[in-house]
This record gives sequence, C-alpha cells and structure tokens, in this order.
Amino acid sequence: MMPKYIKLLFCIPIAIILCYSAYLCAVYGTVPDIIPIHSYGNNPDLYGSKKFLFLPILLNIVILIFTWRIISRPDKIKFTFEISENDKEKTYRITQLALVIIAIFVTIMMSPLSFSDVVYK
Repeated sequence: MMPKYIKLLFCIPIAIILCYSAYLCAVYGTVPDIIPIHSYGNNPDLYGSKKFLFLPILLNIVILIFTWRIISRPDKIKFTFEISENDKEKTYRITQLALVIIAIFVTIMMSPLSFSDVVYK
C-alpha cells in the first residue's frame, strides 16, 4: 500500500498543471496568434501557432501518468542491487519519494517559466 504522504506530494505537480492551465486559458485571447517557439536569448529562429503553449501541458501530463504508474507499482522496478526482505519497504518508499520529487521538478520546469516572454507580456 502506498503511503498517504506520497499521494499528497503527488498532488503538487497536478495542482501546478491545473493552475498553469487555468492561467493560460485566461490569457489565451491576449497572446498573439504567431509566437516564437524556438529561441536562444532574444533571437527567435522559429515561429508557430499559439497552440504550442499547450504542448508542455500535454507532455507533462504524459510524464506524470508514467511516473504515477511506476510509483504505484514499485515492486515492478528492476533495481540494480539486491534488496533484502527487511529493507524492501524502506527502499520502495525512498524510490517513490524520489520519483515524486522528480515529478515536481519536471512540472515546475515545464510550467510558465518556459513561456514568460510570450504569456506574460
């Protein structure tokens, strides 16, 4: 059984995605139809539709689904080391916690910080 704190921590990336999605929907009408989709510094080299702003949300949802599947079944993970029966639960909890932290980090990195020059103008 999965500990309650793992489930609660996994709600953080979901809340981030929901907040970012709500904000993006609120400002979507003010975003220009053509936006820079690839740039380095202040020099955009590719342009695309503003629909590309939803791509990180979809990718993040896919990543969270895969992460949740792994977190919910830690016994299916192929560890590269032997786990004794006494340490099995502790190893599973540490692995689940690490995966939740990675999910939070990935969600933060794929959220509004990536599009501050387009969405926040």
